[in-house]
Amino acid sequence: MRFSRLLLLGVAAAAIAGVVVPAASALTFPDDVCPIRAGTTIKVCPSGETGKPYNYQLKGRDGTGCVPYVRWKADGLPPGLSIDSSGGLISGTPTQTGTYVFWVTMTDIPASAGGVFWCSDDNSTEKQFEITINQGLQINQRQTTLTPGQMTVPYNLQFTATGGNPTWAVSAGSLPGGLTLSSAGLLSGTPTAAGDFNFKVKATDSGRSDTQTYSMSVVPKLVIGSTNKFGEVGLAYSFTPQATGGKAGYTWSVDGALPAGLTMDSASGAISGTPAAAGTSTLKLTVKDSLGLTSTVDFPLTVAPRLLVTKRPLVAAKVGSAYRVTLRATGGVTPRRWRILGGLPGFLPRGLRLNAKTGQISGTPRQAGTFRLRIQVGDKLGAHSAVGVVLKVSA
Repeated sequence: MRFSRLLLLGVAAAAIAGVVVPAASALTFPDDVCPIRAGTTIKVCPSGETGKPYNYQLKGRDGTGCVPYVRWKADGLPPGLSIDSSGGLISGTPTQTGTYVFWVTMTDIPASAGGVFWCSDDNSTEKQFEITINQGLQINQRQTTLTPGQMTVPYNLQFTATGGNPTWAVSAGSLPGGLTLSSAGLLSGTPTAAGDFNFKVKATDSGRSDTQTYSMSVVPKLVIGSTNKFGEVGLAYSFTPQATGGKAGYTWSVDGALPAGLTMDSASGAISGTPAAAGTSTLKLTVKDSLGLTSTVDFPLTVAPRLLVTKRPLVAAKVGSAYRVTLRATGGVTPRRWRILGGLPGFLPRGLRLNAKTGQISGTPRQAGTFRLRIQVGDKLGAHSAVGVVLKVSA
């Protein structure tokens, strides 16, 4: 009675204002929206597939005077779906298979909430609906960017799908040169040209299909250049590795403990410092480019002991007699080079010479006297060590 009085008052007011007021009637669902299954009262909506977007528009029957000023509610929708409370659109992406029977409620929106004055917020209707969700065919590789390829390096990627055993094909765009996609979904080959490529891959099975768009870069092979594998205790060490190929924007890392006294800059790869102890470190040097490609090389870094000349008296020589003596050194990195720095008189007696490679003094002296010399040895890394020696040659 209260609703009727309000409605009559509203109609009268609208008539005075010259507004045409529809005749309000009970809310209901039209027959063409999810038709009723024969022998039941359940309205059956179109089926959906897991992993595929679903959209279906519910609506109320026109002529009630209150449509479209209604609210929507659904209880028990398939997982992944929801209903728009203001528009009645069922949408989303189903995640589980099955047949789902659920209730949909349609309720008038009162004038105070944006509806029309001749509709009441206690006027509603509900109905059972049904949606069947089938197993959809879906490509499992959902990423839009594939692992980059490297020229001259074999490439393999197996595409897979859920919900079937599809055949595969490239439906648009072009694969990088040297690569093919088999009907079983294997992307393989050896890239022959650098560049950025875009293509679509389609999987088809029993009338169902799924398509995914991919991008893929191909770059020259990522390679690390030669390494400096030797250091020396007390001698400054500096090595910056070089990489070619890949895509610019390298970062570096080393697997294993660097020798004491050395550190690495990950941005440039530079290893520097002054080694504090001799020994060999078994390391692996890795570079990573901006695409995520990596290259790794073995990097055994040997730190040699400090280069030192062994100081010992020289055997005396005699004019006219063959003479041979070898200077000794420890540590450092071969090859070594020997030379006379000076002294008093700063040169060997006539008839003797110093072998720069072996440190051997040999020959037949032709000059007597006492020869004070300062002799130096240097190694491959530029380290030096010197010692004073005295050679006495008797007549």
